[in-house]
Amino acid sequence: MKQINQFLNKISRLGGTAYLIGGAVIDSIQGREIKDYDLEVFGIRLNTIQAILQDLNLVCKLEGKAFGVIITKMDGIDYDISIPRKENTRGIGHKDFEITLNPYMSVKEAARRRDLTINAIFKNMHTGDIIDPFGGLYDLKFGIIQAVNNTTFIEDPLRVLRIMQILPRKGKYVSHDTMTLCQRMIALFSSLPKERIFEEFKKLLLKADKPSIGLQFLKQCGWINHFPLLRALIGCKQNPEWHPEGDVWTHTLLVLDNAASVRHLINEEERLAFMFAALLHDIGKPTTTTIDLRSPAHDVVGEKLAVEFMLSITNETNLIKLVSNLVRWHMSPGALTRSEAKHSAWKRLHNKSNLFLLGYLSKCDSAGRNVSTMKDIHLPSINCLNYFNNLPEVIEPIIKGRDLINLGLTPGPEFKTILAFYYECQLEGATEEKLRTMLQNNVKMVT
Repeated sequence: MKQINQFLNKISRLGGTAYLIGGAVIDSIQGREIKDYDLEVFGIRLNTIQAILQDLNLVCKLEGKAFGVIITKMDGIDYDISIPRKENTRGIGHKDFEITLNPYMSVKEAARRRDLTINAIFKNMHTGDIIDPFGGLYDLKFGIIQAVNNTTFIEDPLRVLRIMQILPRKGKYVSHDTMTLCQRMIALFSSLPKERIFEEFKKLLLKADKPSIGLQFLKQCGWINHFPLLRALIGCKQNPEWHPEGDVWTHTLLVLDNAASVRHLINEEERLAFMFAALLHDIGKPTTTTIDLRSPAHDVVGEKLAVEFMLSITNETNLIKLVSNLVRWHMSPGALTRSEAKHSAWKRLHNKSNLFLLGYLSKCDSAGRNVSTMKDIHLPSINCLNYFNNLPEVIEPIIKGRDLINLGLTPGPEFKTILAFYYECQLEGATEEKLRTMLQNNVKMVT
């Protein structure tokens, strides 16, 4: 830790003090690995900190001059370094703040602008001392999520969504006063950029062991109303024979927590899509459920609604495409298994979706009842994973357009139909020799 120590020594010699802040302090206190290092330096101006980093030949990137945040790397670890600041709202909206940088304010004054008491704990990087001006240690011990300052808390509506993702990770319940504040802030939701909303959902789905707790908080504080497709799941009845756990909302929460328990098995680049698919897999049920509690084609309808939901919080095309695809085909593993489908049917599904992701999604879905667990043997997911492991990533067609041309056929619209026919025969198990014999015989018949 040579570089960080050099940096701290220079800060100290110039009369400054560096504090670890935010979630890193909680991780430090609870003995977890710190992943995000945020430092706040008191007693020294921003340009002086820049000069120190440059003198040490360290990266020094100013990210947002108004916020006074410097991004650097020391000993191979990323650090965000800032100086104390005061924020005054100039109107309604997450962006409407007037920022005043002031490295000479007290720690308590600086902590007052933070959102929650557990995030207002400071750790002195020079001595290791903990400074806790607003009782954050007590709240952390007993799992209490509450605002530092009721007046300043309501100036930033994004803080409600921060509670959504922090509560299941670092708390047990939201204090009565803070819950009341969140309920009062419902009308401020429209001022939030959808990109910021997406980031909080991302943290909930990728970091929380039980994301359901965050969604239940949204329901309790009324913010679920801003996500009407999720709100519609509440009270949507299901056939108790298949879903003794209750309505679609209850089922979805169980499935989502199941997905969180296996998300470490999913490739990192597909993990978020998998989690969103678990959240949205039954999003089509409220509009398709009949009087006899059947939901025909809810997967087909759900594909479109999943796109609608995702577009409301992000423009990430590839993510949206994968999420909606998983929603569309999430019922297929069970259907193919129950019908004892031939290999060709599984190959077709393999061409349409990712069998590895579908397998785990199907398992989470099946275990999303109060009579099932993730430890139960689930044949549809076993079949999915077996086919995924034994099929090539892409099943290339044996008969291609050039084969038709080589036999004297003229390219045209009918090529698509001809090639599709031979591809189906291939999926049904026809060998290359048989396919080419069939093709030659058929060409002779038409010429």
